[in-house]
Amino acid sequence: IVAALRSSARPINSALNSERTRLSGTATEFISTAVNALGRAFEPLVPHYLPALLTLCTRANKVFINRAKECIHAVIEHTQSPSILHHLAVSVTDKSVTLRLAAAEAVVLCLNSFNPPDLEKEQRAKEIEAIIKSTAVDANADVRKVGRKIFDAYKILLPGRVPRWVPFCGCSFQMS
Repeated sequence: IVAALRSSARPINSALNSERTRLSGTATEFISTAVNALGRAFEPLVPHYLPALLTLCTRANKVFINRAKECIHAVIEHTQSPSILHHLAVSVTDKSVTLRLAAAEAVVLCLNSFNPPDLEKEQRAKEIEAIIKSTAVDANADVRKVGRKIFDAYKILLPGRVPRWVPFCGCSFQMS
């Protein structure tokens, strides 16, 4: 099934990116169903589908955005793959406010649902720190609020890194 989904990524992503709400919605529901059925086996497909789902969050239509968010949350919850953080780290610096907000909310979900030892690895910790730094100074207040939630989760998950990182991060969050 994974091989079939990998070979079908282009047409499914094309349907995702369609301006037609029904076609895009069907593709989003298909990916959600595949994620639910495959669970962690969906992990090799994350690079094929997650960027297209994140791109949907840049649309002006809330129906597209809400469907994409639900599907992204399903991917996070069922795959438990820390590699998702890289895609989200790129997205929190995008010019689209809706994408930055959706990515930040997805990071909170990642921090609350992933296995802590996976997040303690240096690369993942640095990605989380970059996300915190970006969201702390975001122009949008909602993104900054979610950034605060990310920082609070970071303090709980990686308490040893907080004292040595916070003074150098240049962000407005305090260690309190």
